[in-house]
Amino acid sequence: MNLYLTFKTLHIVAIISWLAGVLYLYRLFIYHAEWGTKSNDNHNMLVVMERRLMFNITHPAMAVAWFAGLGMIALNPSLMKQGWLHTKLLFVVLLTIVTILAVRLHKKLKNKEALKLSGKQLRFLNEVPTILMIVIVGLVVFRPF
Repeated sequence: MNLYLTFKTLHIVAIISWLAGVLYLYRLFIYHAEWGTKSNDNHNMLVVMERRLMFNITHPAMAVAWFAGLGMIALNPSLMKQGWLHTKLLFVVLLTIVTILAVRLHKKLKNKEALKLSGKQLRFLNEVPTILMIVIVGLVVFRPF
């Protein structure tokens, strides 16, 4: 079997899982901020859902995506000569930061600390991974430079 295609398959599946996880995670944060304070049952359920999604799906998928992506680059170093890949990696780093930021938000919500973000700001933050995804996919498909 071609190792490059194995890495590519792993990369695609991991990216799908990572993005599904991070998109749903930020949606859970909105629910938590708006409904988690209404009852302890809501709060406790959302804490468990967030933790499981983050540490059982989203973060492992992110790690596999990075591993497989770097594996593809290692097997085909000429990719690093293409400008679109440098830009893609910048946006992937931004997506990684957004994913890691979720840990901080989860801890604050779990500990019932006041968030500095309003519901509207959380909704905007929920759209950031989508925008990053659109840019990343566009760069991979069109390879503009």
